[in-house]
Amino acid sequence: MTRPDSRSTIIAAARELFSEHGYKGVTIRDIAAAAGVSPALVIKHYRGKAELFNEMGPHEVPLAELDLPRSGMGRALVQKVLTRREHGVPDGWLVAASHVRDSPEPDRSREETRGKLLDGVSALIGDTTPERRYASAICCQMLGLAEGVRVLGMFPDDEVPRDELLELYAPIVQQQVDACARACPNAR
Repeated sequence: MTRPDSRSTIIAAARELFSEHGYKGVTIRDIAAAAGVSPALVIKHYRGKAELFNEMGPHEVPLAELDLPRSGMGRALVQKVLTRREHGVPDGWLVAASHVRDSPEPDRSREETRGKLLDGVSALIGDTTPERRYASAICCQMLGLAEGVRVLGMFPDDEVPRDELLELYAPIVQQQVDACARACPNAR
């Protein structure tokens, strides 16, 4: 008999393994072992690794809890990336990028991931421009920050104090938030 939460257990195990090892570095057997289920159950639910990968999608970038004035959004976004680094917690921005890079269907994954990121950031900052230019700029800035500090090791913790990095980077992100507020004054 299938446990009622086996799907969510499999997704959670797959998400963790894919974020650690990438799509190519994980097998159905690895996922099954991490989830505590049989490989047959994984196949029963998801038919294969590619379908499981696309079903799980990227980690959502948790923006909803940032219910604060526009004037503090740039700082809050940057602070989240730095806090995740300090605690060794997976970063949603990095997971989103690696999801597209490692996807067996990169074009589909790119469109879906891009849409989710832009929807979330647009809603957060009130970007109602047709091309969502301000949300796009912020997404690029945040992706760059996450990749820079986590993947490339820019601004190491022991060399650059967190507060200095926050003061350096937050105003750059805030510029886009402020520009959006001027371009879309009735939004949000």
